[in-house]
Amino acid sequence: MAEAVAGLLTSAFVAIAKDKLGSAISQQADLLWNFDGDLEDMNDTLDTISAALEDAERRLVRESSVRLWLKGLKHAALDISDILEDYQDTRDQATSKMPRFLSCLPMAYKRIVVANRMKTSKENLSKINKEFQSFNFSQGTTTTIEQCYNKRETTSRLPEEPIIGRDGEKLKIIDLLLSADTNNDEIVVVPIYGLGGMGKSTLAQQVYNDDQFKKYDHRIWVFVFQDFNLLEIGRSIISQVPTNGGHQQNSYTQQVINNCIGNLLHGKKVLVVLDDLWEDQQTELDKLRMLLHVKDCMMRVIITTRKKNIARKISTSEAYKLPPLKDDICWEIIKRSSKFDLKSNKEKLEGIGLDIAKKCAGVALAAKAIGFMLRSKDDQSGWTKINNSNIWNEPCKDNDVLPSLKLSYETMPPQLRICFSYCAIFPKGYNIVEDDLVHQWIALGFIERSKGMDCIKILLEMSFLQVSLLPSVGYNCSNTTFLINIYMFPY
Repeated sequence: MAEAVAGLLTSAFVAIAKDKLGSAISQQADLLWNFDGDLEDMNDTLDTISAALEDAERRLVRESSVRLWLKGLKHAALDISDILEDYQDTRDQATSKMPRFLSCLPMAYKRIVVANRMKTSKENLSKINKEFQSFNFSQGTTTTIEQCYNKRETTSRLPEEPIIGRDGEKLKIIDLLLSADTNNDEIVVVPIYGLGGMGKSTLAQQVYNDDQFKKYDHRIWVFVFQDFNLLEIGRSIISQVPTNGGHQQNSYTQQVINNCIGNLLHGKKVLVVLDDLWEDQQTELDKLRMLLHVKDCMMRVIITTRKKNIARKISTSEAYKLPPLKDDICWEIIKRSSKFDLKSNKEKLEGIGLDIAKKCAGVALAAKAIGFMLRSKDDQSGWTKINNSNIWNEPCKDNDVLPSLKLSYETMPPQLRICFSYCAIFPKGYNIVEDDLVHQWIALGFIERSKGMDCIKILLEMSFLQVSLLPSVGYNCSNTTFLINIYMFPY
């Protein structure tokens, strides 16, 4: 198990190294002559190797030479990432306001050291690439992760802590669902769209658990996942409707699934939530709507998605763009997550905290993650350092990682950072048992056994892990099952 996981982790490290190389190339590296060429050559090499890593991961269990090669590749990718971090530090220092005559010699030395390290790393990667050619790996496009980890799950359960700042949005969604003038056999679809971490799923949970919808015949929650599969959606719906038997929940044909849903929901009042929809092909979205169109059924559907065009395509009336939280609400979330009320110097910290809250861009997850990071910083200098970080000034596109979440990652202890990065090999929504995740970290040498539960606790606090509703399985019935719920890595 550890060997297979280590192989998957190599893919993650290579992906991280490629991202950093791409970023350095786009910044037009200027440390020494031909440095740009070195970066581009290494990036091309990793691109070539990445295309065949799936076959390498399949072969590592039975071929020791492949395991050793993957181990070397992993270390090479880590070296590249470390060098590029040092390179970025050097660039930052070069652009800072320092006295030129005092800094030019040390800076020149640092540039030479970084460039020489990159030359050595390039030579090492060339050797790895030669070995790679000798294995004759086949190239493919199907991800091993999807083949190994194909369970999808999400939960309709509300967070334990009270939700702050979304009461008005909840009433708006309920109004859109119920005010539509339709016949009983017409479907009403209300999409909620916005940035990842904004609180779309949480808002859907609030509506799902509202008292008036508890009176419906059926409430159904489906986590769609990025790999759109209409059959899986149909089976999930059927599995959540009580039946006396006779319905083929595991049917492999769309026709049977459609008939089954029609028979189960005929004449009923139904609320369906489809969480995290990524499919944007109109033909597939039309099939989805047909799946949910049941004769003589009052069907109300909430769909959450990051993409505006998907929301517009699937909506039956008005798509709802979830607005960002107000700055004062972000501050309330930060205060709760940081345990601000226990601080001894609240008066000095409040002004800084309010400024940080404005930089969270109205994203609930960002405010919560930043708040947790501030929990361990009791002095004013710690809060000021976070507030003045250069990461806040980085541009952010729709599918980029938010600067606030990047900052949370950058300030993690090294052991926690690698444990968190490892979670990226699992799809969002994947269920994993607590002990299994900790044992994998330990087997790969990331942490000592005594630190496992501490890492779990911190990731839970940051909402990168969530406790799952799925019952624990195996010999240890007291073991907790978690959902992988990562927003640091764009989907």
